[in-house]
Amino acid sequence: MSGPNITHNNHYVPQFYLQSWSEDDLHLYQYSLLVPDSRIPYWKRNSIKYTAKWNDFYTRLVGDKEADDFEKWFNTEFETPAEPIIRKLIDDEIITTKESATLSRFIAAQHLRTPAKAGKIIANLKELVPNIIKETHKRLNTDPIPKATSENSPELDSFPLKVTFDKETKTITTGTVIGRSMYLYALKYLLTNTARVMDNYYWQVIDAADGISFPTSDDPVICLNYISENNYDFGGGWGRKHGNIIFPISPTKLLFTEIGSTQPALGLNRSPHWSQFFRKIIIEHAHRYVYAIKPQKGMLAIRPRMVDRTLYLEEQENLANWHHEQISAEQALKEST
Repeated sequence: MSGPNITHNNHYVPQFYLQSWSEDDLHLYQYSLLVPDSRIPYWKRNSIKYTAKWNDFYTRLVGDKEADDFEKWFNTEFETPAEPIIRKLIDDEIITTKESATLSRFIAAQHLRTPAKAGKIIANLKELVPNIIKETHKRLNTDPIPKATSENSPELDSFPLKVTFDKETKTITTGTVIGRSMYLYALKYLLTNTARVMDNYYWQVIDAADGISFPTSDDPVICLNYISENNYDFGGGWGRKHGNIIFPISPTKLLFTEIGSTQPALGLNRSPHWSQFFRKIIIEHAHRYVYAIKPQKGMLAIRPRMVDRTLYLEEQENLANWHHEQISAEQALKEST
């Protein structure tokens, strides 16, 4: 089933990005937000190669063979073009309008490609898809349904959907699997269509105040709805006017934009007050891991870790079984009558 040269080790946060929080380009410090035992140290020096990864997170079945085309797509279309641009920003160099659009595409991809976002997208699909199928069945008797094409439906051939028609009873049955393939389908659609709204975003580089180090996380792109320092949430979107997107790029720098604005936000740069706030929301927004160049103080005041052996083992089992369960469910759908 597995083809030659398939990449099974999928990094959902690129290694080149995490190297900015490493003193040797190989290791960083990791704070785990879910642990099985309270005796586990709060901070652990970990290999970049073995963190922010999930085996076969993006591997999918094309025909009867596994494919790692999404892993390669992320690398060629988003990571490789963005890496030198992020390096330039870290080195205080000015980037072009074209480079800014490339940076926006990378940030959009990074926003969607994490386990945290995958879980939210799949949960939303589980609510939406049954209603869409039900409504489509009603319309089949009255309205012509436009034929989907590859132009408006990327990866249509791999969409996990099976429609059967019983001539005797004149009934239509629709089966689907709401899991990895549907998530990847939605992800590609968003990145080839919806993400275009970010092409003209103005990215401002915010430097940390002296003595403050920005961490990052396994869910590093923050879409912030901000009303006040005590009234905000992380439910913002790419096109929500006056919303903010925040993305740390090193321990001393982060990217900031206010959607709809082409002017720099005043008072944020090197501000002890705002640097502390940005550090706080980076930690609050993390899914399971916070990463830093050095162990950071005050973590328990911002985000105490959860000690739960049962939940920890359950999540590890889900990670281990993900690939097999997704392929088995899709194969069962294909073989169903």
